[in-house]
Amino acid sequence: MIQKNKTALQKAADLLARQEQSEKVLRQKLIARKYETAEVDDALNKLKKFKYLDDEENCARLFENLYAEEKLSVKQICVKLIKRGYDSNFIENLIPADTYQHEYNAALKVATKKFAGKIPAEDLKFKQKFYQHLASKGFDSEIIHSVLENILNDNGN
Repeated sequence: MIQKNKTALQKAADLLARQEQSEKVLRQKLIARKYETAEVDDALNKLKKFKYLDDEENCARLFENLYAEEKLSVKQICVKLIKRGYDSNFIENLIPADTYQHEYNAALKVATKKFAGKIPAEDLKFKQKFYQHLASKGFDSEIIHSVLENILNDNGN
């Protein structure tokens, strides 16, 4: 038998089964689906009680996965997690003390992907585009300069 009207707990479990959610986002989705606030609170409390919903653990795991991929700057990772409803103070505590090597590797990957085979020797426009692209991805100027120098040296320019 198909149940047409799911409870907030059932709907929350369905949403969590599809994708990990923060408590804030899950609450917004349930309220948008016209569930009563008390029912939503009860559902979220039950999910937290049984460890199906744990913002700190989920946020830490997601941060570690994104950080290990080295495809995004630390700033981008933080923005992504904040958009997913995780607490910015908690996210800041996850950032390692020394992120230089991560930032360098991530910037190098982004630059290599974007500018593969398009690296002129002393083209000012290229350097400006290079800086703009990496800066828009959240990398600071020191990292961008190091990556640019590395790429230019590797290409014999």
